[in-house]
Amino acid sequence: MPLVPPEPGRGRRLVEVATLVSALTGVVGLLLGFFGLPAVVNSPTARVNAPVAQPAVTVTVTAPPPAGGTPAESGGQGSTPPPADAKPISKVGIRMPTGYHVVLSDDPIELREGYGGDLGYDSGMNLGFESSGGEFVALDRSQQGSLETCKADTRFADSINKSRLIKGAQVCVYTDSFIGLAIIREAPQERDGKEFVTFDLTVWPKGP
Repeated sequence: MPLVPPEPGRGRRLVEVATLVSALTGVVGLLLGFFGLPAVVNSPTARVNAPVAQPAVTVTVTAPPPAGGTPAESGGQGSTPPPADAKPISKVGIRMPTGYHVVLSDDPIELREGYGGDLGYDSGMNLGFESSGGEFVALDRSQQGSLETCKADTRFADSINKSRLIKGAQVCVYTDSFIGLAIIREAPQERDGKEFVTFDLTVWPKGP
């Protein structure tokens, strides 16, 4: 078969493309040799703006305290804490029969039926003053009964024998929240088949 000569224009374009590729390769080679690869890679045209990390923000929400403040710890009779501005309360001439008691947190002070309480009277076996959870100190005759005296004395006892409840005797009474001072007006006596003791009582908030 006879050979067909290439088109004159097509051969020229191929030569021009080859020449351009060769020139570009040479320019890239010169750049790499003169500046090095990091300079070319880190050039302004090669950079891509990376996202800037934003600082994390932590929000802490504190819940408000419940209405009325912290509830008082639960306890037995007479354990309710007194208010900060509470004043002493007194009752004169309490005639307490055996088997009755008072609770120092009561205002006004009232007799309650039943043994125990903060300050109760039990004539059986000459027991005298007794308590379901409090303590007592029988003051000496030379001591002047007061809140300060009761706070300072630490000769605690679980009960006070009936023989010590004579006229003029002073007995401190202690609970978790109150301090009482009982001053005997009449020694234990029996009337109408019922034994009772008569005393005056002053109660102070125990405080800090």
